[in-house]
Amino acid sequence: MQKYSVNRRSARVFAMQLLYAMEVTAGTAGECLGGVLDNSPDLSSEMKAYGISLVDIAQEHREDFEKIIAETSKSWAIERMALVDVCVLRIALAELLYKAEAPAKVVLTEAVQIAAKYSTEDSYSFINGILNHVAEMQGIFPSTSKENL
Repeated sequence: MQKYSVNRRSARVFAMQLLYAMEVTAGTAGECLGGVLDNSPDLSSEMKAYGISLVDIAQEHREDFEKIIAETSKSWAIERMALVDVCVLRIALAELLYKAEAPAKVVLTEAVQIAAKYSTEDSYSFINGILNHVAEMQGIFPSTSKENL
């Protein structure tokens, strides 16, 4: 297993931006990659590869992730969510569920901070709630519900 790199925020932001570009243009990762890389000139090859692996996972498990998001955000249809939020959630779910070397608390914290910087004023709270609930349901974090106290 690859040792966890402490600073992967640039890869996460790159992955979020690539997913966003793919959604907006209805393009493939290959078609959108050049434009996103133009806005990330200092991205190392290691961070680029990690980001692309997150996008690949997010695309491969898109239906599953959207089902998780929809079930967790009961009062919000995914179509009503900010597209940046959906992209951040898909990248975080890819890392949380399929990248064992990334500590779950780091993944959640990074997703919240990326949402706070790139999305709406309330996005960080929304994303935090969804990801914490998913982590509890997946057994990644212990449940904080009163039933388990």
